[in-house]
Amino acid sequence: MSKSNFFRFERKNDFPFYSELQSPTLNLKSSLIFLIAVAVGFALFLVGFGGTYVQPFMNVIFPLAAVIFVARGHWTSLFRKLVAKDIVLILGTYIVNLIVTLGAGSIITKLFNVSANPVSEGFDGNFIEAIPTFLKMIPMLFGEELITILPFLVILSLGVQKLKLSRKSAVILAWIVASIIFGAYHLPTYNWNIAQAILGIGIARFVLLYPYIKTKNIWTSFIVHVLNDWTIFGFAFLSSMHH
Repeated sequence: MSKSNFFRFERKNDFPFYSELQSPTLNLKSSLIFLIAVAVGFALFLVGFGGTYVQPFMNVIFPLAAVIFVARGHWTSLFRKLVAKDIVLILGTYIVNLIVTLGAGSIITKLFNVSANPVSEGFDGNFIEAIPTFLKMIPMLFGEELITILPFLVILSLGVQKLKLSRKSAVILAWIVASIIFGAYHLPTYNWNIAQAILGIGIARFVLLYPYIKTKNIWTSFIVHVLNDWTIFGFAFLSSMHH
């Protein structure tokens, strides 16, 4: 894999599972296992399976089990050690993502009818009652990383192996499609508002995938995701205190 197949912004490590060099390589069967695990986890999460304490983990348990089942000892390739320069990357992406999220949100609000996020609506200014909501976001957002990054890796391997795309083209395809999929996950949250979910959330997810694509480390995009959502819902909580 020559350097020209990598984007300039990428670190010199590579994605797992997508080519003959990255063992184990995803085939049709293992790709389906990944996607079915994502779908099952998401469906159980959506119906509130397991109640208050178990539901936030649904998108973690099934996708992670699928990775461990398929990749055996290589399952840890989703995770890498955080290094000092990741701090700059995380903070930089967090700021850009907040600007993009708020900017896209205000444009979409002007152009379309939008629905409020039920979590934001659920705050009543009580700090103690709000704490569990913020803590539950940790496993929920880690699950959201898994159910975005696994389809990303499946599309990447499909692009390289079956569509015979160059690595760069396959990364771009996977980046766009995974962002759209992530937006689609939010359709039930926003009353099936396509503009709000696919455009608004999808654009924010496109930014949020950048640290993962740069580092191949799920921890980087996860930390940005937590900072981003805690900030947005933190503002929602603060405004609930003034009502």
